[in-house]
Amino acid sequence: MYPLIILAPPRSFSSVTSAMLGQHPQMYGLPELNLFAADNLEALTRYFDSDGHRTGRRWDGLLRVIAELFLRKQTRGTVSLARKWVLNHGDESTVGVFEKIMRRAAPKIVVEKSITTVWNNEMLGRAVNAFPDTRFIHLTRHPRSHGLSMMELMEKRDWQIARGIYDHSTNPPTPDPQLLWYRINSRIVDALSAIPDDRKLQVRGEDLLLNLDQKLAEISEWMGLRTDNEAIEEMKHPERSPFASIGPVNAPMGNDHKFLEDPVLKPYRVKDVSLDGKLSWRDDIEGFSPEVRDLATRFGYT
Repeated sequence: MYPLIILAPPRSFSSVTSAMLGQHPQMYGLPELNLFAADNLEALTRYFDSDGHRTGRRWDGLLRVIAELFLRKQTRGTVSLARKWVLNHGDESTVGVFEKIMRRAAPKIVVEKSITTVWNNEMLGRAVNAFPDTRFIHLTRHPRSHGLSMMELMEKRDWQIARGIYDHSTNPPTPDPQLLWYRINSRIVDALSAIPDDRKLQVRGEDLLLNLDQKLAEISEWMGLRTDNEAIEEMKHPERSPFASIGPVNAPMGNDHKFLEDPVLKPYRVKDVSLDGKLSWRDDIEGFSPEVRDLATRFGYT
């Protein structure tokens, strides 16, 4: 028994990718559990309470999963019961809770993609070391389109707490999403360097969305799962997931807000982006740093 964990910076197609893979008949897609953010549930709830008001509702995914898998439905009442269970089991290890969820979903393989997992080396280390046979997908996005998406998020939703996005060498600090892109992707590459090749896969999100049938079949084959047309077709309907919608009032989120509001898969429009040229979000530097260009080239971007 092992999970499939998707590792990616925010705004890297992880919500739709995780939901699609989770609709494979032999897999079960989870919302963001954020379990690897702490060692046990007591520490996790402290993290939720301190962090959730700034960067999202970190509780919601875990509570919705407990309600759905163990209490059979997601309602205000079952979410309240789920919260009480978490608060009453503070000494439970977060890895142990993840294992309980895997067993409940068995024989299906769970798919999970919490953004908090890649926030720092400690959280990512818990994910990498939690289970001996975990499969990992490193999901990437071109640094230019990633940067544009991050800036759009900050501007349209007034999202001011963008961790790691500011260049503090300027006064005042300048938002520059390439810093976040490089830091997180480098952290993932380093963490997966010791993982055997058959347990890790780098996937460019753009390639997946442009070539759905081919790429979904390739990922399924890598996982050792069905690749027939029925299985591929099921994965093209992420909206059928029990977590692909706004949840009960006391746990409405658990995933990217934009995805939850409209989870139906849409045709992906090719964006003409390049590693060359100035950055639209700042005019005081020439463009991407050499480090970002080198890593993006390793990922196959031009």
